[in-house]
Parts: sequence; C-alpha cells; structure tokens
Amino acid sequence: MILIKDRISITDLARLRNVTTETLRHYDRIGLFKPTYVDPKTGYRYYSVLQYEKLGTIKELRQLGMSLKEIKEYFNNRHVTKSLSILTNKHEELKEKIKDLQLLEETLSEKIEFLRNVIAESKMKEIMIKQIPEREIITFGKAINNEIELSYGFLHLENTLEEISPILASNRLGFIISKSDIESCEFNKSSDIFVFTKSPNQINKKNIQKIKAGKYACIYNSGKPWDREESIKKLLQFIHYNHYIIDGDFIEIAQVDITVTDIVEEECFEIQVPIKNSIDT
Repeated sequence: MILIKDRISITDLARLRNVTTETLRHYDRIGLFKPTYVDPKTGYRYYSVLQYEKLGTIKELRQLGMSLKEIKEYFNNRHVTKSLSILTNKHEELKEKIKDLQLLEETLSEKIEFLRNVIAESKMKEIMIKQIPEREIITFGKAINNEIELSYGFLHLENTLEEISPILASNRLGFIISKSDIESCEFNKSSDIFVFTKSPNQINKKNIQKIKAGKYACIYNSGKPWDREESIKKLLQFIHYNHYIIDGDFIEIAQVDITVTDIVEEECFEIQVPIKNSIDT
C-alpha cells in the first residue's frame, strides 16, 4: 500500500472498503465523498484513512436502501436526533414496501393456483352442477356486436378496477347471454359484458348488479367466447333431460384467455346457467 503522509490512493481505498474506483469517482463528482488531496499535475485522487468511517457509513446506508440524495442529506449537519429521524422514516418506508410485496406475493400465488386448477378442470367436458354464492358485477349495459366493441367494452370495465393486476390469469371478465336470445336460438349474441368486482364501494352503484346465488349447470367451452352454440345446446339437452328449468340469463366467464395464451384452442370459457327443479315452480 502506498502511504504518503496519510494519503491513500484511490485504488487502495477502493480495495480496503471493497468498492470500485469508479464508485469513488462518482461520489466525488456529486459531492458526497471527496478526496482530501488531488494531485494538480496528474489529477489523481488521494484520501485519508480518517475518512474510513464516512465511506463505511455510506456503504451501510446504501445497504439500507437509501438513495445517494438521501445519503447526502444524512451527512448535512449530522447529529444524533436527525440521524434517528432519517432512519425512522426509512424504516416506515420499508414497512410499506413489505406490505406491498406481501400483497403482490398473495396476488401472484392466487393467480398460479387459479391457473393450475382451471387447466385441470377445463379438460373435463361433462356438465357439472355447482352451488354458487351471490356475486356482484360491474356492467354498463352495452350490447357487443363485434370484436372492436368488445375491446372497448372490456377496456372501459378494466379501468374501473383499482387493484393490483385484476385481470391477468383470473376469471373476472364475462358475458351475459339473455334467456330470451337462447330461446330464440341466437346462441352467439351477447347482451352485455361485465367484470366481477371485489370492491363494490368504490364503484358507482348504478353500474353494480347482483348475480343471484343458486344452482347452476356449468360447462367449459374452448375457443372464442362466441363459439358457444354446441356447448349451449348440450346444456339445454341436459336441463331438459333432468327436468330442470332455466331460472335466468346465461353467463359466460373467461377462464383461460388472451392474457395467458396466444393459442385460440387453449382459450376457455365457462358457461353457467341458473337452474331450478321443475317441482319448485
């Protein structure tokens, strides 16, 4: 090591503190950590061993997640009360980040679990009877006649949601297919589109509707959402054969969609029909 009257070369200080020489040059340029002496002929920087504490503190503050701007403020008229305040504020920021990360982890976990389950369940082509609780949807009551209107419609719906990643790998978006259209054999017509809401208090009440709880006959349908005629006919045959009565509009819910696949054959929707026993009428 070259030591001349307590002068440590930039290379040696970098090695002593396990930082790069470029880091030290940058700290000098921004006025955070300046050398005690600069050779006027060579421009070479020299530091004092007495500066070891400041450089070590800078490293530790960086490890605590502080920006260089925050660190410069930390060293501006430093005293213990100010240092405590800065560290306390940084701790509060960290706790908020941890909360955000926990929410993000929970959201990702839910999406992974959903995709695993729906991939397995969607392979089953038989009709299932499900008891489904009441659900709330956001809908603007607009009929959809083509893909352009569909895109604008879903865009409008998604913009109402103030959540982390509400649509990707989820079953939140869907179509309402009116009972009267089914009875008229207009299987590919959708009277409305909707999104399930988790926070109805944030939405204009006039755009909230309830889908009643009850018994539903359900079938998975592959392909585009309007390629549903064959599946709906299967549902109608099942309902008739088992002496059920259709008890409201059909709904079609995206399960595997373009947020997770580019392959049309992998897209999958679940058609749900509210039913009741004929003896209940």
